[in-house]
Amino acid sequence: MKLGFYTYSYIDRLQMEIESVFEAIAAAGYEGVDISATWRDDIDPALMSSSTRGRYVRAAERFGLEIEAVITHLGLVQALRQGLPLNLRGAVDVARDVGARIVTVHIGFADFSMAETGDVWRSAVEHLKDAADYAATKRVEIALDGVWKSFLAHSPELILRMIEDVRSPGFRHNFDPCYLALSGHDPDRAAEMLGAYSVHAHIKDYSGRYPDFQHRIPGEGALDHFGYVKTLAAAGFNRYLVNECFIEAPLDRALSVGYQTLTAALAVVGKSQCAGSAEASTSRPSL
Repeated sequence: MKLGFYTYSYIDRLQMEIESVFEAIAAAGYEGVDISATWRDDIDPALMSSSTRGRYVRAAERFGLEIEAVITHLGLVQALRQGLPLNLRGAVDVARDVGARIVTVHIGFADFSMAETGDVWRSAVEHLKDAADYAATKRVEIALDGVWKSFLAHSPELILRMIEDVRSPGFRHNFDPCYLALSGHDPDRAAEMLGAYSVHAHIKDYSGRYPDFQHRIPGEGALDHFGYVKTLAAAGFNRYLVNECFIEAPLDRALSVGYQTLTAALAVVGKSQCAGSAEASTSRPSL
């Protein structure tokens, strides 16, 4: 496994410069970065200029970082209902241009009646299949982001059902232990179920309980980071663990504390187990 850092809070929300953020990430020891599929306040990935995409590429090359994933922010359910430009194909094009292998997408919020009719689920499946099939032609994977209590897919079982229904080699999962725990699921058990279908992981921490909780830097909250990392490795996961922090966390502290937490978890797993997972992860099971 490798360690990455999620840049959206700092580059897009706090409007820090790409180059200075990448330099700090590399100096802290990380090997990769997640970038936003959109630029600053834009909501359509197609609006990201070629010059901005070029800046990302040049900064990554300069500081020896891999841009491993491109992150979308609109929920799919809301985008479909309100006609918002989630534009997963556009996000795939951004990923292709910056050399990333992953595009993540949130399934979005859904109330009980929406989920029960089946229409919303079928619309989401059709949209995700179209995007995933397009992504596969660009050697990019769409990763369904995190389980969340009020999402259309609000359990590990529903994530597996979505993967089965989309049925595309370009569609997998982005593992998020924090939101699993806040939604009432055991991250270790979820890692057993989802690890073999996961191609990326966003790692944050929390204090409090849903819905009254706060995001924390990994290692400063309630999560046991050793357990799910060990289970993911055993399931064959050998991709990026990405430290995802929010604007309340100063960049330097977010980088250092998160790095210490995740390297300690990887040390417990052991280099041999992480290396051995590479062969297992090359062939993902079919549902």
